[in-house]
Amino acid sequence: MSVPDRPNRSPAVSPPDNPELPLPPLFRAALAMLCLAAALGLPVTPSRAASPTKVAIIVGPVGELTPTYLALADAAARAAEQHGAQVARAVSPHATKANVLAAVADANVIIYFGHGYGHPSPYGALNSARQNGWGLQGPRARGTHGDSLGGELEYVGEDWIVANARPAPGFVMIYSNTCYAPGASEGGQPAATPAVAAQRVAYYSRKVFTMGGSAYFATDFDRGAADLVTRLLGNRFASFGTAFASDARFVPSALTSQAHPFAAGQAIWLHRTKYTDGPPNYWYAFAGNPDLSPARAWDRTAPTATLETPTTDHGADSPIRVQFSEAVSGVDAASLVLRDADGVPVPATVDYDARSRVATVSPAAPLEMSATYDVGAGTGIADEAGRSMLAVSWPMTTRIDADPITDDLSVILEAGTHELVRLAADGTTVESRSLEVVDRRWVLADSRARLIGRDGSWLHIDDASIGAWWVAESATARAMGLVEEALLEPGTVIGLPPGRHALLSLGPDGPERRHLTAISGAVDTEIDRRRVHDGRTFVHLVDPRYGGAWVEAGAGNRDIERDVDRVLESEDRAAPARLIAAGPVVTAFRFDERGRVAERRTVVLAELRSAALSSVETRRIGRWSFALIHEGELAGWGLPEGPGLQAVPLTDSLTPAG
Repeated sequence: MSVPDRPNRSPAVSPPDNPELPLPPLFRAALAMLCLAAALGLPVTPSRAASPTKVAIIVGPVGELTPTYLALADAAARAAEQHGAQVARAVSPHATKANVLAAVADANVIIYFGHGYGHPSPYGALNSARQNGWGLQGPRARGTHGDSLGGELEYVGEDWIVANARPAPGFVMIYSNTCYAPGASEGGQPAATPAVAAQRVAYYSRKVFTMGGSAYFATDFDRGAADLVTRLLGNRFASFGTAFASDARFVPSALTSQAHPFAAGQAIWLHRTKYTDGPPNYWYAFAGNPDLSPARAWDRTAPTATLETPTTDHGADSPIRVQFSEAVSGVDAASLVLRDADGVPVPATVDYDARSRVATVSPAAPLEMSATYDVGAGTGIADEAGRSMLAVSWPMTTRIDADPITDDLSVILEAGTHELVRLAADGTTVESRSLEVVDRRWVLADSRARLIGRDGSWLHIDDASIGAWWVAESATARAMGLVEEALLEPGTVIGLPPGRHALLSLGPDGPERRHLTAISGAVDTEIDRRRVHDGRTFVHLVDPRYGGAWVEAGAGNRDIERDVDRVLESEDRAAPARLIAAGPVVTAFRFDERGRVAERRTVVLAELRSAALSSVETRRIGRWSFALIHEGELAGWGLPEGPGLQAVPLTDSLTPAG
């Protein structure tokens, strides 16, 4: 909206490029419009913006009408603050270039009130250095609201604004009560044709899109800027088109639309209605994408996610956590998927906490240990502005499935060639070598485990002359005696190739031959137990025809390594027992339901909050027995039974009766 003409201002003398010449005449009906009461249409929705929105308000000098414009600006500022925005002002008599640039820096919304000088106008050809911008305090401003072109008022055009202003990406520009901005002509000038009105809006708005802005509004309605701010900030998820059409003075039949000539993909909306005394005019306009919303326009960054769970040494019974960069929706078992090494989805529940923005993936059953998985996120996940997250995935390896040994194993390396490997933190092989052993060699192994992507069990040797390497357990690289025993899942079947197989008994000293049986053709037979003795793997045959015998199976047979249960026996104690360790430090283990080592830790007994350890249960896992602690900070953990641990019934006295 323009302000009224002032006396002795001629519209036909010269264009205003010469600062000594008068301003273009201003529209006579402004005062009447400034007195109209505001009428708002739709209720608003509280904003869910994550950070405060910045609104910059500029009021240029407009002489005696400046107080009225300042009042309109205050109304817009109050509307912005009521919706959580931070307001920066650069208003007459302090609307200098420097103050204006400081106010608009990083602003999401810029509102300008003041004189307008657009194109086309009666004052000659396009001058982008002066037109389609803002009227600010000039170099000869006297600290008043004076607006003479003798230096009190200076037009800064679109060139200067594009070169110097740095609002936030996707900012919205609102012109309020500014000549030419919505398409209308000045008072006393011929009414704008649709083509001329569209040109004016196109020229005024093109800098917005050049600078990365998202929308342009121009309104000559009384309190039009305040009403727009209320609608834009009150529901940031409603489209710009909705915000435009929700004005109480909007008339659907008065709207025309066309493509923007200077900004691909943007539209121009012209609204021509009767608003004050006089003929209909172009009081209200929009340029931009009417389907875009403020939330989406201001949020130019799609959400991202970070795997909070370590990508290596992940506990098989531990949940997986994914942290999102901002609030998102659509997080569920379809959009956040855990897959095994074959790409098969792992059944799991997904819970999303909106406050922390963390999603938790809980597998329905413990994961395999010494295994590779993939966590994938993205499809269907979007932020509040509707921006979809790009799909992302993270490889993840679980904790190595290692035996709960506390003392080094004695290992024999037979003469021959042994293939050795070294592992990276994620369990993958980073180095390999061949070791030639001429004569049988004794070494120590500090770990026995199943490695990622490799069959069978492996022994980790650490020898002064050989170094630290893993070697595959076999009859030629073996720990002495019984090193493992496990139960197999019901229905586990082994395929015996054609030939003659020794049926064995397994005693404390190893296998004893019972007799030979001839098997014609390949035979699949059920087995229920597995033992490893001196590096050789034996399985127990369920078929009664074999009389409960054992048969040797090839080392590294995957069919008999999966889904084993190492919990061989669990027995309640006759009475609760106090556990007394021989030394000040013990190694404690936490097992999962299948007897795998979920965690291990070294415990300094003196540092426990409760020094007394008690147990009501003993459990045999593999070839080891453990006293399970039933209370205190180590509840559920097991201590290896043996010479280093004494279990004393709590009913017994530890001191002689006197």
